[in-house]
Amino acid sequence: MPFRFARMCVLLGIVFCEGKLIPIRYNLRSLMVRRVTAAMTASVVALVVMLLFILSGFVAGLRATVMQNALPNNWIVLSRGTTDEGGSFITHEQYEIIKSRPQIATTADGPALISPEMITGFNANPDAPPSQSLFTFLRGVYPVAYQVHRGMRLVSGRWPNGGASEMVVGRKLAARFPNLAVGSDFKFGPRTFKIVGVFSDQDSAHESEVMTDLGILSQDVHVANGFNVLHVVLKPGTHDDFARSLTTDSRLRVDTMSEQEFYAKQTAFVDQLRALGLIVALILAIGSVFGAMNTMYSAVARRTSEIGVLRVLGFSRSNVLVSFVIESIILAIAGGILGEILGVLVAYSTGLSSQLMNVGEFIFRFRLTVGAFVSGMVAAILIGALGGFMPAWRASRIRLVESLRSV
Repeated sequence: MPFRFARMCVLLGIVFCEGKLIPIRYNLRSLMVRRVTAAMTASVVALVVMLLFILSGFVAGLRATVMQNALPNNWIVLSRGTTDEGGSFITHEQYEIIKSRPQIATTADGPALISPEMITGFNANPDAPPSQSLFTFLRGVYPVAYQVHRGMRLVSGRWPNGGASEMVVGRKLAARFPNLAVGSDFKFGPRTFKIVGVFSDQDSAHESEVMTDLGILSQDVHVANGFNVLHVVLKPGTHDDFARSLTTDSRLRVDTMSEQEFYAKQTAFVDQLRALGLIVALILAIGSVFGAMNTMYSAVARRTSEIGVLRVLGFSRSNVLVSFVIESIILAIAGGILGEILGVLVAYSTGLSSQLMNVGEFIFRFRLTVGAFVSGMVAAILIGALGGFMPAWRASRIRLVESLRSV
């Protein structure tokens, strides 16, 4: 008996260490002994982490595309009670009143930086079957819009001329649809437009749109005496005064908010998509928790004698509980690392990291962020902790006499 006890101590790598935790090398050696079951459990955890990792990349890319539209000191004006640009209507009279507000910044030449805009639906490839089409926005603007939306830059060609049937196409939309190349003709409504340029806008959602002269578009969509939305650039520190002046003017029935606030509300659908993905991941995670629990219960059943040795060496019940939970977490972390490696490999091997995707009218790219890596590892640790706690509790409750009988 003493010889077997001493031999087991040496094999486990345990030395008497009063008041301290069980060495982690004990847990690592135990996992190596159970290579097959440990690998199977880690693989299930890796599947969950990979799913969360890819989901985080989709959500981050889509959210960044929408929020990139927002610029500091840029505010948006909509008709009262509306929440989107297309459903709003602002009259010419209201526009002239708002345009005269002293809080609005001006160009070097003097005109106010306020952009009245009109929005209508646009099918980027009307001749293609519905599965290959994309419905986005055609935005009618005046030249001042290119100064209000300060991130817009020409990639090729030029901006449309006022009063001409010409279009300029966002970079992502042009990359997705070759029929929108510079120099092409595009029939929209009663007119045939000439595509004269491609623009970028800091990778924002505007790159999924088409722009044309506001006067031409208002004739084609038969909207007179008004616009859908106003985008304005305010002087620093005048935001509250501007909002108050619009609220207290009885001639105006409009709402105003910063572009950051407006586009943050537009990302609500992103959260809904994320929630649906998390439900699927949660179902898989529950399976992973039970898998880790089953693995650890089996480990406890086979290591009753080891637990007795640990208790004789002076380790308390709480030491045993913490040690087994740590072992489960180590196993889950290994699965988490594997899942993130698989996620990166899937993203690059399938072209997710480079190809353009769309949700509704938004074209975006998969985007790997620090948050994607962190959320994957946090999920793995939680799975390990939850899956390991009950078996660890069972191990810590094994009576000393019972455990020593098997030594």
